[in-house]
Formats: sequence, C-alpha cells, structure tokens
Amino acid sequence: MPRANLSPDALTRAALDLIDADGPGALSMSALARRVGVQTASLYAHVRDLAALRSAVQAAVFHELADTIGDAPTLRGLANTQRAYAVAHPARWAMISQPVERNEITGPAASRISALVVGSLGDYDLPKGETVHAVRFASATIAGYLALESASSFAHRHETTDTSWNRALDALDRALRTWTPKDPA
Repeated sequence: MPRANLSPDALTRAALDLIDADGPGALSMSALARRVGVQTASLYAHVRDLAALRSAVQAAVFHELADTIGDAPTLRGLANTQRAYAVAHPARWAMISQPVERNEITGPAASRISALVVGSLGDYDLPKGETVHAVRFASATIAGYLALESASSFAHRHETTDTSWNRALDALDRALRTWTPKDPA
C-alpha cells in the first residue's frame, strides 16, 4: 500500500487482513508496518498506539458482526449467526475476547452488539432488573461454547458438535423461560 493511502480506516482494514492471515497474536505495529510497506514510525501519524489499533480492530469486528446478525434477532438466531461468524472468521472472532479499553466497551460498536443481545431476549418474560444478568448468562453460554469449539476442545469425539450446540441453546432457552431471581445470601 503506498504511503499516501495510509489512514486510520486503511490501517484497520490492513490489521484485519493481518489477523486473518496470521492470528490475533501477530498484530503489532511493526508487523502492520511491514504489511503496508512503511516504516513503523509512519503509522503513528494515523494510529496513537497498539492499544488504539486493537480498539479500532475490535470496533470493526463488532460492526461487522452486528451487520451480519441484522436487526431484531431471536436468541437462537443471534447465537447461530455468532457461531457461523466464528467459524468463517476465527481470528476476528478471537479479537472480541481480547482485553479492550474501557471507552471501547461502551463505544458505539460494542453498544450495538449489546443492544442486539438485549433485543434477542424480548421473547422472555424476565423479571424487572434481571436483564443484565440474563444477558451475561446468555453471552457467557454462547461465547464459552464457541471458545471451546474454536480451540478444538470437542475434537476428541466423533459426534458432530451441532447436536451439542443445539442442546446448549435448548437449555439456555429453558433457563431464560423459567428465570427467577434469587435473593443474595
């Protein structure tokens, strides 16, 4: 990429390509500079530092995932779309679980995903004040399964993971349909 084409957006796209090719651990300012054909110092005119680059990449992944999910998903639809995305883009999916700056987790990209998750719980009659807990539970269930699946933790068995995935979603659905808050002890 010629130096004249450097911009924060172009560098974010190049970083996504780098991650797709070499994994999230390969993302560094020097690796990105090599990829776009400039000296590392040239990047700092467009990106504050590696943390800012990671935040920009995560925001891009969140937006891409939200676009893929679409509007008003059911919980099962949201989960299945996330799984399909994780399979199609494993390195990008892994970026979601990387540490993020506080301003990014409350930024527009992450907020968009959060709104989709909250919206996907619309079919459940959750008691007042329980939405945040239900969102955390659903997100942990989905993300945990996908993390184990992407790490090939289920590869030691011959059975397809599709049946297990659907059982997990069925159990999640049952748990949310019968959700009752317990007083903390």
